[in-house]
Amino acid sequence: MRQFSWLFSRPALVYVMLIAFWPGFAAAAEKRVALVIGNSAYAHTTPLTNPLNDARDMVAALKSTGFDVVEALDADKRRLDGALRSFTDKLTNADVALFFYAGHGLQVGAQNYLVPVDAKLDRERDLEFEAVRLDFVLRQMEIDREGKTTIVILDACRDNPLSRNLARSMGTRSAGIGRGLAAASTGLGTFIAYSTQPGNVALDGDGRNSPFTAALTKHIAVKGRNLPSTMIEVRKEVVAATAGRQVPWDHSALTGDFYFVAGDARPSQGTVSAAPAGSSTDVAALQERLAKLEAEAKAREQATATRGPAAGPLSQADAMKIAELRARAASVEELTKDLQRKLFDARRAEGQAANQTERMKLQRDSINIQMEWTRRGLDLKKLKDELAALEGGAKDAVPTPAAPAGAPPAIPPVIPKTKSEKVSPNFDEADNVALTGEQIRAFKAPSPIACREACEAEASCAGYQHGKKAQNMGQCQLFSTVTARQEDQSWRSGARKAGAVQGQDFEILRGKTVLGTEIKSARTDSPNGCLIVCRNTPNCSAATYMGPNTVVDNCVALSTVGSIIDSRNEAAAIVRKSEP
Repeated sequence: MRQFSWLFSRPALVYVMLIAFWPGFAAAAEKRVALVIGNSAYAHTTPLTNPLNDARDMVAALKSTGFDVVEALDADKRRLDGALRSFTDKLTNADVALFFYAGHGLQVGAQNYLVPVDAKLDRERDLEFEAVRLDFVLRQMEIDREGKTTIVILDACRDNPLSRNLARSMGTRSAGIGRGLAAASTGLGTFIAYSTQPGNVALDGDGRNSPFTAALTKHIAVKGRNLPSTMIEVRKEVVAATAGRQVPWDHSALTGDFYFVAGDARPSQGTVSAAPAGSSTDVAALQERLAKLEAEAKAREQATATRGPAAGPLSQADAMKIAELRARAASVEELTKDLQRKLFDARRAEGQAANQTERMKLQRDSINIQMEWTRRGLDLKKLKDELAALEGGAKDAVPTPAAPAGAPPAIPPVIPKTKSEKVSPNFDEADNVALTGEQIRAFKAPSPIACREACEAEASCAGYQHGKKAQNMGQCQLFSTVTARQEDQSWRSGARKAGAVQGQDFEILRGKTVLGTEIKSARTDSPNGCLIVCRNTPNCSAATYMGPNTVVDNCVALSTVGSIIDSRNEAAAIVRKSEP
């Protein structure tokens, strides 16, 4: 024990308290490294006015927020490669890595290239020797840093004569040369921002900086604003400055909040707990984290219900607050939709894994994404609740996505609908009567109505029975055929009437996936089981079944339907039929 006695000394205790309660101290301890490149003086194409200034101003802004910056100004290929090497050498144990590039860039065959000042690019093969692939930079930033924060900012979508030179030399293959830059694929923990949307061209600007970098350097310095919110403010300013001709775009796979300048020391009421630092590889710990997020959501829900909505006319301060909350909510909502798509992709990949090692890695990725999606869902609900309170409670609270902790049962418990019929016209129901026949399966259900609704949703179900005595209390059994009915005080049962419609309110589209607003996730054994989850989840209008091979929840219930897309595995889309 002697070697650990320093932990309990007074200086060590003070140090621990500083880390715990003073975010500024924690931010100072966080290792932040950046590479900033600004290329203006091009030798073989049109020189640019602002990238040099953009890079210098970004260096100053980043240093003021605690970054150790490597800079390369008007860099030829040799100097650019050297700067990349110096930068990657600093990435060891870095908590945050940031790459900023201002200058010429181009896309060929959906690959993005950053152009040094000495690049000539007369032929297609010159690209690999004279330019730098963006994918190469991303790969270097993500090696051994899975889940840590990686930020890439590109002000490189300017109109580029080198693209036209290259197109002439490529002849019929020039169709592979795109306008501006292409959307890049990123790993977990990476945020990438473009000065304009993929495939579009950005403006160099008439002032000292480009419109994008001018807005970015200003908003980086704002205290307590996270990275997605910063990009929203940048986007609004650039759109206004360019009369809508340029719309900054970003893509996020972050697993936690990042602030250039940390906010208040104490979190406000209802703040979601921060995600664990780094990338967790302990599945049990990740599932425990998800359970904690669910508990926080319930606590906030109860607190909101106790406080109730605000009353009275809006003050000017409240009106400004509402505008700010709406902007933040829009950003978070966009992020949650993006995370949802990533979660679907990760779960599909998990089901197609070639071996157990790959499957376990993909499972960790899925849970990390699910944890971030859950946190963002809680953030969105908090913002919506604040908006509802300020606006007089006129809007309903947004349902909070939730993910269960631990290994869920093979068949989820069935939750009754809020407005269930006590008597169904489709079933002959009786108390103290048991069924005999071929059983489909058995599971726990909270009531006979919930058990009946499970049977009603299953096309092959001909009858059900629900236990009412101690030995079978709450057990729901579904039958594909009913051969006999006999008196038994342990059961309440129902047999489907001849000609009754079976599960016709939904249709199952195999090989499809539904995208929308997620309200619940569970694990089921089949598309029919996922259909039951949706039928017994209030406000569910569709669901996606991921297939049997995913380790985490494979059934996602949705309150809204955005789009239906093709899927390559055993997935199925469950969609409510429209009224005739």
